[in-house]
Amino acid sequence: MQVITKSKDGIKNVNLNRRKAIHERCLNCTGWIPKEVADCKTKECPIHSYRLGKGNQNAAKRQKAIRAYCMWCMNGQVGEISKCPSIDCPLRIYRKGGVDKSMGNFMQDNFNKEPERSASQI
Repeated sequence: MQVITKSKDGIKNVNLNRRKAIHERCLNCTGWIPKEVADCKTKECPIHSYRLGKGNQNAAKRQKAIRAYCMWCMNGQVGEISKCPSIDCPLRIYRKGGVDKSMGNFMQDNFNKEPERSASQI
């Protein structure tokens, strides 16, 4: 699914499946340093074992890990997952278990806006 997300070079539009979305989130967490993703010591992170996106990974377990990560990120507040304010998180479209296809339009609408400028910037 096409998703707009942050990268080290700014905002980008990428095609992300769950495996790539996890890897992208890990890159974001480590400041886009791939070696840091590989060397990650945060074993309590629910997506830790999926961070490299390699090997034989069970898709259902990967989805459960994404959901657990969202729960972890929202401090265990189940009701907050659907209200997630992090529009640039690559995992956001998978936070409810399936693909939230409405996110594509939501993100396009929010990232395609011209930034507001103050009078001093004009």
